[in-house]
Amino acid sequence: MDDVGGASPDHYGGGGGGGSIRLVCDNCGAAEEYNPDDAEDGFFSCRQCSAVHTSTQATAADPDDFHVTGAMSFHRVSQANKTPKSRTPAPYPTPYPTRQPPAATDFEEPRDFVTGAEAWGEPEELGARVRWRYMQGLQVILQQQLEVLVKRYRVGALVCGLAGTIWVRWVATSKVFDEIWAWKVLAEDEAAQRLKCSASGGEQKPQEVKCEWGDEALPRKDRRRVEFIFLRSLRMMLPVYSTLSVCFLACHIAREAILPTDIYRWAMEGKLPYMAAFTEVDKLLGSSVKHCPLSARQLFRPVRVIGTWQLEAAAGSIAQRIGLQLPSVNFYAIAQRYLNELSLPIERILPHACRIYEWALPAELWLSSNPLRVPTRVCVMAILIVALRVQYNINGQGIWEEICETGRNADGSDPDANLPPSKRPEGGTSEEFGTRELLCTLASAYDKIDVAHDYSKDLHSYLKYCKDIVFPGIACSVEEDHLVEIFQDMYKGREVMHPV
Repeated sequence: MDDVGGASPDHYGGGGGGGSIRLVCDNCGAAEEYNPDDAEDGFFSCRQCSAVHTSTQATAADPDDFHVTGAMSFHRVSQANKTPKSRTPAPYPTPYPTRQPPAATDFEEPRDFVTGAEAWGEPEELGARVRWRYMQGLQVILQQQLEVLVKRYRVGALVCGLAGTIWVRWVATSKVFDEIWAWKVLAEDEAAQRLKCSASGGEQKPQEVKCEWGDEALPRKDRRRVEFIFLRSLRMMLPVYSTLSVCFLACHIAREAILPTDIYRWAMEGKLPYMAAFTEVDKLLGSSVKHCPLSARQLFRPVRVIGTWQLEAAAGSIAQRIGLQLPSVNFYAIAQRYLNELSLPIERILPHACRIYEWALPAELWLSSNPLRVPTRVCVMAILIVALRVQYNINGQGIWEEICETGRNADGSDPDANLPPSKRPEGGTSEEFGTRELLCTLASAYDKIDVAHDYSKDLHSYLKYCKDIVFPGIACSVEEDHLVEIFQDMYKGREVMHPV
């Protein structure tokens, strides 16, 4: 049979026909034929012992990525049921007991679907399962993030109750649990497909899928497509990064001195559960095979970490949608934190900065849903800069200081002349001395606050960060682990011989 499906040749000598591939399990010796749709995260699993065929990986694209007009017909590949061997190896136990379907069929479901096609029923039932799993997972991730904020970063426990209230109100506002949600999502997708076809081909009809499986409620090809339609809708209504926005919004309402830069940095470095949080979802909620056909990696793995400006705007958008009347930022706490980080005298600068804040009350100190507006932390720092200029007589480029010095010399009066000799500063006036001290303090504090991420310190830290945070859950073979250790030893040896 000619291989018209473009599948790679079998590494074990079997030939694939019609897009199928024949694989022989190294563990139990069972030989089966697989279609590209049988792959889970790109890899095929043995139907007898659940061992993963690591030597073969499916690289075919999703059929929905190719917009082909006209009718498509999917045919079932009939194959004889092979009798499994009675021996089950110890290293690869069967994760779930084998259950016989109610009606014997010659088609075998892949492992990422529950046994029996009738288990998922109509698309509405499938959408309800995907939605419930997605919402449960997001709530688990949010709980983990709040736990880290309270235990590790000493945030008040009040944020947990606030975040829970915000989360419930936002989910209710999104109307994701409406009874007609699944029908509405499918109708919007169908309308979008028709609009796309009409825009590209004039009077071309939208893609029509004909199925010849009369004994199944929802065929596999259509079911896979519907799954990702529901997932795309959920990610648009309640994106994964919304957990970070809810955490920041709760800290803002609780008057905590937590900035969007803190949330971004902790999430980026893996200190706050976000990048690799999906690896803990199955441990806390159980495997998703029985409840949802999509894996935790597909549901909850973020594409990127949201930026600081977008994070603050997302928090403001959530507050606006649920009708929260937000206060301004906790200016006193944030300004005090900035002064501590810069090693500046708090008792001299902070009272004047608070007076400027109370007098001006700029609108930029309130959260906004506009991502293009100046962040609140920038406004706080601007008020501190104004207070520094007033207190230390700094007016830019040293021009005003030279004018003051010239005027003082012309009048022949010195403000320090009436002071006792013990209190006169050496080398100039008190303003000049304070300005000099301020600039030296800021110069020394710059290197202290301008620090890079922890994973960028050396190559070993970066590789560990990539393994644990960027690409979690990917297991290497013994040979690969041994090879990595050899390269790490070589790198450490070169560092010892040629220190930076």
